[in-house]
Amino acid sequence: MDTRERILSEALELFSQQGYGGVSVRDIARAVGIRESSLYNHFRGKQAIFDAIVERCLEQAEAYFHAAGLPFDVGDDPSRYRGAGLEQLQTLIEETFRFFFDDPQNVRFRRLLLVSQFSDSRCRDLYRALYRDRCVRVQSDIFSRLMEAGELRREDPEAVAAEFHGPMFLLFHTCDSFAEARPAVRAHVEQFWKNYGQNT
Repeated sequence: MDTRERILSEALELFSQQGYGGVSVRDIARAVGIRESSLYNHFRGKQAIFDAIVERCLEQAEAYFHAAGLPFDVGDDPSRYRGAGLEQLQTLIEETFRFFFDDPQNVRFRRLLLVSQFSDSRCRDLYRALYRDRCVRVQSDIFSRLMEAGELRREDPEAVAAEFHGPMFLLFHTCDSFAEARPAVRAHVEQFWKNYGQNT
C-alpha cells in the first residue's frame, strides 16, 4: 500500500472513531507514520482527504453493485428483479444490503458520516443523501418498473419505496452484522411481498 492509500485508510479509521471534526491533519500524519509536511505532498488538507474518501467509497459501492448486476442508480438495469418470486427477492435484497454491513470500508465510512452528522453539515447532508434519499430514489425506480410490468401492485412507487426502506434504514443503526440483521431482512421482504407482490 503506497503512502497515499495509507493516508486514506488511516484517515477513514480515525474519522470513523472520532468524527471528522475530532481529527486533525497532524493526527492523520502520526497514524500513517509520516511528517505532517509530507502529508501535504499528497493532499492539500483534511477536506481533500475527506473528498478522496467519499469518492473512493462511492466507486467501491458502485463496482460491487454493478458486478452483482444490481441497480446502483436511477436508470440502471433492474432486470434481476423481473420475474423474481419471494425467495429470489429475499436473496436479491440480501445481496444488496449485505454490502452495507460486510464491506469494511463502507462500514467505517457510514460510521464516519453517522458520528459526524451532528457537528458537520456536509457529513449530515451526505449521510442523508447516500443512505436515505438515494436508496429510496433507486428503489422507487425499481418498483415503478415492476409495477409497469405487472409484477407489483400499482401504488405510488416513491411511497412504497419509503415504506420498504424505513425498516432497512433502522437495521443499519441497530444491528452490528448482517448475520444479526438477516432474519429481520427476510421477514420484512416476505411481508412486503405479501402486501405488493402480484406473483404470489
